[in-house]
Amino acid sequence: MIVNDDFLAHTLRYPEQSDVLDFAFPSGRARVEGAGILSLEPEVKRSNVSLVLSVGIHGNETGPIELANGIVKSILAGDLVLGVRLLFIIGNPRAAIQAQRFCDVNLNRLFCGSWQSQQGYEAQRAQQLESSVKAFFDAPEAVASQKFHYDLHTAIRGSVHEKFAVHPFVPEEIYQQCQLAFLAACGIEAVLFSHQPTTTFSYHSFALHNAQAFTIELGKVRAFGENDLSSFVRMERALTELLVAGELIQDSLSDLSLYKVVDSLTKDHESYQLNIADNLENFTPFKQGFCLAESLVQRYLVEQTGDAIVFPNSKLPVGQRAGLVVRAKPMSAFNFQ
Repeated sequence: MIVNDDFLAHTLRYPEQSDVLDFAFPSGRARVEGAGILSLEPEVKRSNVSLVLSVGIHGNETGPIELANGIVKSILAGDLVLGVRLLFIIGNPRAAIQAQRFCDVNLNRLFCGSWQSQQGYEAQRAQQLESSVKAFFDAPEAVASQKFHYDLHTAIRGSVHEKFAVHPFVPEEIYQQCQLAFLAACGIEAVLFSHQPTTTFSYHSFALHNAQAFTIELGKVRAFGENDLSSFVRMERALTELLVAGELIQDSLSDLSLYKVVDSLTKDHESYQLNIADNLENFTPFKQGFCLAESLVQRYLVEQTGDAIVFPNSKLPVGQRAGLVVRAKPMSAFNFQ
């Protein structure tokens, strides 16, 4: 059993847990597979969904951790009846305890096997999480199931669209409309469509396990206890419906802003700098010709008025991504099924 059904408190209390812990809860069986890794199997399946719900891949992104932990706590206590398979992951317990984004390196750049070129805690953790996700999606219970992975985050800076999702790169560029309608029901305001493969956790589940997977940003980084959980009410309602009834509730796409990545900015020299204010919000647009980034190697000029930047950050090693340049697109520019 987990004291007070609080998996977050358990994880922070035992951040190095390696022993497996099996126990029953009112609507199924649970297994703590390691620190921050909890699998739940329902006694009665309401649908064939297998869901990975991950939070805290960056340790200081506490809002989604508190949101998801509250839902899981209600399941373990019997207040909610679980109807689908669930793998709940608190991604980076050590960094969460330290209130840091990461300990050694950015965990969300180490998936799809990229951990093999790194050392330290996050490299080991990425390997462990990949193994857990593989075991969950490859289990006999997951055969012919609908595989979903929602990786919840908060951003370092503010955003024109407070809540937005990143869709993994799809070579054939055919997208699931029901997933976007579910995101809209979650209160997501914008979806950013990736232009190339990445090494993020959600892309790993999409590419290796054929899961419908998204990185979802739910606002700004805040400390434990300082999050306004009422701002997550639509996300909580949609996730609860999925976990209990196995259904993706749907909402209109009419208010959803859609973007495509048109360029990835890479720090190419120690002199590299972004010509933006430190508090510039994600999705802030620029005029054509604006020098967005420059170094002793080259300059980057905005190609088209309205192009915007997302995830800007130049305080990182040479060779790493310093931001994404994105462009708003109409719904008619995408192929849905």
